[in-house]
Amino acid sequence: MDPVRNPTSWWHDLALERGGLRALRTGALIPLSPGNLIAMGRGFANYSATQGLRLGNSLMRGKPLSIAFTPHRPQPWHLIWSVLHTAGGRIVGDTAKADAVFYFEDTTTCEEHPLNAVPDEHILRQINCACLDVSKSRVARVFEEVFGYPLAIDPTKWQGLAVEKSEINGAHDGQVVTCPAERKDGKVYEHLINNSDNGRFVEDFRAPTVGGEITLVYIKQRSLDYRFANTNDRVLLRWPEQVFSLEEREKLKQFCQAMNLDWGGLDVLRDRQSGRLYVVDVNKTDMGPPTALAIVDQVRSVRALAKAFRAYMNR
Repeated sequence: MDPVRNPTSWWHDLALERGGLRALRTGALIPLSPGNLIAMGRGFANYSATQGLRLGNSLMRGKPLSIAFTPHRPQPWHLIWSVLHTAGGRIVGDTAKADAVFYFEDTTTCEEHPLNAVPDEHILRQINCACLDVSKSRVARVFEEVFGYPLAIDPTKWQGLAVEKSEINGAHDGQVVTCPAERKDGKVYEHLINNSDNGRFVEDFRAPTVGGEITLVYIKQRSLDYRFANTNDRVLLRWPEQVFSLEEREKLKQFCQAMNLDWGGLDVLRDRQSGRLYVVDVNKTDMGPPTALAIVDQVRSVRALAKAFRAYMNR
């Protein structure tokens, strides 16, 4: 049984167009701007480092991890690709030869259980196979249930500023609106979190999780002028205890459990006035490590996540 239905070569998912590179699976266009070219170069450096670690691990003794991804397999720009290969793992097509089946699809919701076509006797372990809804509205509901205070607001009743953004994952179309306002179809409305300490830059926390545990934190900094964009001016690597309290880490773990998220990245903001945390997004096919991160820290972060992933698989 082979759940992987896409070509194995990662370049098949890219097409060169006049305006830049097109990611065929998502439709996203990457302009060939100087900044993006630099980011691509840094990404290639991480790819080369991962290949070196992969070669070194292939010489180690012991059975490698074998993961079958369905319906798609990750590409080098996905964080799990670097982590799996650094952990001495490999991607296989036959679930009968896999240690685990990983549901990997860049969609907001899944209408049908991803393993319906996979024979039961071939399923040893499931990763993210129950994480079938990462819509913004569900993230907000689960967040309030776990943390005890709301992220979502009713735009028709709220007085003041709020964030309006798409329900779907990865749209990066957030904008600040003044409420009360009419609710638009396909949009969600949330508190405007003050995650800037100087009025010029905002700071987001991307927290990769393995088995519900936060392994490390990428601190993403960007200008307030493009606070909702999928770009960063600077990224720093930190460890969970440097960013979150013990109670906050426990709450984030409970949140992952409630979302059925075995692997993924949480987008977390801290309000500078109240000190409260807000989980604003869940990414189950997250990319990384961030290209704005120093190369040495890209390698450090991938190695830390690889160690955590192997420990998770050995539980």
